This record gives sequence, C-alpha cells and structure tokens, in this order.
Amino acid sequence: MMNKNVLISGAGIAGLTLANFLKEKGWEPTIVERDRAVRTGGDMIDFFGTGWDVAERMGLVDALRKITYPIDALRYVDGNGDSYLSLPVTSVRNALAGKYTYLLRSDLERVLYERARAAGLTVRFGTTIQSLDENASNVTATFNDGTQQSFALVFGADGVHSRVRELAFGPERQFDRFLGYYVAAFHLQDHAYGVATSLAIYEEPNRSLWVYSLGEDTFTAMYIFRHEDVGFVPPDKRISMLKEEYRGSGWIAEKILDDFPNTEPIFFDSTTQIIMPSWSKGRIALLGDACASLTLLAGQGSHMAMAEAYVLARELERHDSDYRSAFAAYERILKPATIKKQRDAERISSFFVPSQRSFAPLRRLFQKLFFSDLLIKYGLQFFGTKSVLSGYA
Repeated sequence: MMNKNVLISGAGIAGLTLANFLKEKGWEPTIVERDRAVRTGGDMIDFFGTGWDVAERMGLVDALRKITYPIDALRYVDGNGDSYLSLPVTSVRNALAGKYTYLLRSDLERVLYERARAAGLTVRFGTTIQSLDENASNVTATFNDGTQQSFALVFGADGVHSRVRELAFGPERQFDRFLGYYVAAFHLQDHAYGVATSLAIYEEPNRSLWVYSLGEDTFTAMYIFRHEDVGFVPPDKRISMLKEEYRGSGWIAEKILDDFPNTEPIFFDSTTQIIMPSWSKGRIALLGDACASLTLLAGQGSHMAMAEAYVLARELERHDSDYRSAFAAYERILKPATIKKQRDAERISSFFVPSQRSFAPLRRLFQKLFFSDLLIKYGLQFFGTKSVLSGYA
C-alpha cells in the first residue's frame, strides 16, 4: 500500500492516540473534528490500568502526573453533607502500585493534542464528513466545506453518535443499547459548598451527585440519574431537565443547579452502549465509543479507546499495511475484553445509582467493606486494574 494518507474523524482520546501512533509508524494522518477547538469541559476520570499502560508506552506518564487536583479523599455523604465513609486517595494509589491519578477528560485530550502538534500533526477543527465513497484503492471523503480528498484508510473515532459509522454501517439505532441512565457534568467556579479537597458522593434512590474539587472554590459536578430513553436532549433543555429530576433532593444537589449560570458548556448524554457485529468494513474501521461504547458506568471508556488505537496501529505495522488482516486481528485481540466490560457495566450500574429497592444501611455496609484496606485491592480489579494489553507487545 503506497498511499500512507489516512483520515481520522474525531480529535478526542481515541482519535488523537491513534494519530500519534500512526504518525510514529510512517503514516500521514489527517484529523477532522466537528468542535471548533480543543474541548475544555467533560467529566473527571480515574486513570489507571489499561490507560496507564498505553500512556507508559507513549512516554506520557510524567506529563499526566504533573496534572494535579486537590482531591485527597473519596467521601460518601448524607443529606447534611456529613461523611459516613471516607477513603484516602493514597489507599487507592497504594493498591495500584502508584499507577493511578485523577484527570479531567479534557486534560488527557490536551496532552495527546500537544503530542500530536509536536509530531507535526494538525487538526481541522469545525470540520465534518458529508460523505464517504470507497473504491478498490481508496476512500474519497467530502467535507462540510465542499472539499474532497482521497485516503488509503478512514478511521471513525467520533464517539457514540459517530458520523463515520452512520455513513459506513447505517443508522445508530441498529447498534445502540440504552442502559437506563443519563449523565450530566459541568464546572462551576467561585462557589464554596464545603467540598474541600475531596470527591464527595451523595446518593438517593434513582439519582446521585458526584462533586470533584478542582481547587479555589472550583469543582466539577456530575449528575447520574435513572430515566427513560428520551433521545437527544437539546442544550437549552438540559438544566431544566436536571432541576426537575433532582427536585427535593438533599445535600447541595439543587443549590448547584440554581447557581449554574446556564451559559457554560455542559456535557449531557444517555448511558448508551454501542454493540456492533464488526468494527470494520472495507477500508473503514471504528474505534472508541464509535464501535464499542462502554458508558461511564464501566469507568474504562478512555482506557479502552487508547488500547484500541495502540492495537490498530500495531497490527497495521505487523501486517505490513494489509488492512484486511490488520483489522481482523484488531477485533480478535480486543473484542472479547470489550464485550465482557460492556456486560459488567450493566451489572454494576447500581454501584453508581441506588435503586428504589436499595436498603441504605446494607448498601453502606457493602461500601465500607468494598473500600476497606483488606479488600480494596481485590475490589478495584472489577473496575479494570489489569491492563487488557498485558502480554501484548
């Protein structure tokens, strides 16, 4: 394959990781992103396991360690904000041999973007793909500005609502599985709520609030609540929907929503998995949430996206750019682990949001046991502390 020009749709974690690895191996990636700039919003993620493994292979661990937030404990609080369980972050870090940190999703994207820029890559922001026309030797993409360009391969790393997947495989409804929840996340500045230096979690039947301290009276609020599938919620309807769902809620859940200016960006989406019989078609392959969304309930979406990018690039190298063989190997290596993690996400959804039938005293006892010094190392294994790339070079 003489043509080394490839198209990557999506400048998120999956797309930027893939672009960096492909550039290292002699490819010439063109990256398009529908947003007009690098994202700054999003939720907080626990970074460890598979993601840490890939970051080590990329030489990015030192850069990620420099990103710090004043979170020294995980606290479960009651309706008055009083802690009934507190877990020092050092306990988690020690259980994972120091390979653990908190990051905003946008922090990881920024580090990956800076690496791409240093490698000479650019992102065409504000650009979307209108059509894809594949023939025997390439794929011609038409963009929203009317320009066209041909590529040897096309990669869809453009999220749950992937445009590449829609063009190559058909409508999203064929592949989506709604897990019964919605998630919203946003930053709020200059408001003191007594969160201090912690991740504070407040729970009620069918709804929960996670508040991450960012320092200087700034924090990220993440709302997770059970709801029927209503599809896409427009930006101007999101805060009003949250206020309705959290009406009468305890602690600071309502006050945060009252204080939010509603002019700032807010992440808001359903917990929807994408399950596909195949992750590739011809010269087009998918990765990340575009082909195998785990949802936030699995807590490993960014980790698996990085692993998929690594394996795609590695298998293209191993198969001397024979994309058919490389794509088949990519699925064979990672699909079993992805399917398992998707099933796990369904089973552990109640870990994040208690059901109406949850018995609070018993739930709190389980939480205390799960996070105890004796069991935490084993409990964390359920959330993917072992890299799926273990043994894969």
